[in-house]
Amino acid sequence: MTKRSLDIENKENELEQFSSSIATSSLAFNSIDQNVPKPAKKARILEEKIVQQDESSSSQEDNDEDDDEGGEEKGPWPIGAVIQHHDGTIHSKYKQYIVYENTEPEMISKTARFWSRKYLKVLQHVDPDSYDMYIHNDFACYGELEVIENCIIDIDKGIFLKHKKQMNFSNYIFAFRRLEALTTVLNCSQQFVGIDDGERFGEFIRLIGACYITILRGLLPKAMFNDEEFNDDDLKKLNKISQQLPNFKQVIKQALILGRDILSIGDIRSAYVNILHAIYCKWSMVIDKIRVDLKEKPHKKDETLWEALKYAAEIKKTAYRESYNFMKEFDLYSKNNPGLGGHSHDLRKWPKAKKALYAFDNIEDENDDSFWFRL
Repeated sequence: MTKRSLDIENKENELEQFSSSIATSSLAFNSIDQNVPKPAKKARILEEKIVQQDESSSSQEDNDEDDDEGGEEKGPWPIGAVIQHHDGTIHSKYKQYIVYENTEPEMISKTARFWSRKYLKVLQHVDPDSYDMYIHNDFACYGELEVIENCIIDIDKGIFLKHKKQMNFSNYIFAFRRLEALTTVLNCSQQFVGIDDGERFGEFIRLIGACYITILRGLLPKAMFNDEEFNDDDLKKLNKISQQLPNFKQVIKQALILGRDILSIGDIRSAYVNILHAIYCKWSMVIDKIRVDLKEKPHKKDETLWEALKYAAEIKKTAYRESYNFMKEFDLYSKNNPGLGGHSHDLRKWPKAKKALYAFDNIEDENDDSFWFRL
């Protein structure tokens, strides 16, 4: 606890004692005015009654608050916030998937959970507030960006460079599960959107969009991306994918909602969510036998998805010059932003002496501008 906090606490204790003495004096004064034979005793009894009444009232308020809290529906929670501390249950049918209760989505592949945990573990160590430090306003923003860049780099190395010559169906199944991990990490990253480099942010979102579309193009039949009708081979492939990736639709749903939130922040010139919208609608029609009609008012629980689908549908796929080619976008982003990724924002790796320079205590104790000059 800082010196400033202790001073505040001491002042609050003094005020509390002062208030108690005033209350006691008032009680004694009232007792004397009423000509009670034993004022001290009466005052003490009256004081006890008031205290008991206050405690009873306070207890009742606490109970009311507890009842209100108990009445609120909690969850579902983002699955990324749960997998870090809980192992879940292996799916009874799909053994490569883990099921969690009261989460969104309800399941995650073992592959996605492994990689998600890796990045989420670092994500909590790039925020200076967690270490009682202040470095600069955008430190946590760039820290989260660094973590997500590492996720993208690992996808590049583990998928595209490793199988550069040819990607088969099994490779794309694995690639989608890595995409699932990226989606989980993005869903738990709240601050990277606040970086002060708008151009870099736009390039990064285009890179993420290209990552989604490149993997989905290799995985899904071509009819998912154009107006052609599905043939028997297409339907067989989609059914096979639904067995290999039972949470496919849930991942696309998450990506759509995240995409809408991100693209709404500024003038980001990307239309990748339009393609995700088409994939979601066609998958619903073929696999789930459900026709998505954006003109119909959605159920309350589906409003967020409905808004995301509607937003994506209004963007033309050809609105911007996008290749949707991950390798091209990755090379461009790497060229414009050398030194991407790494661990420079992971505060666990900072020496104690360096951390001490930016500690809150130094801000409070220093009387001159030396702290701010160091920034």
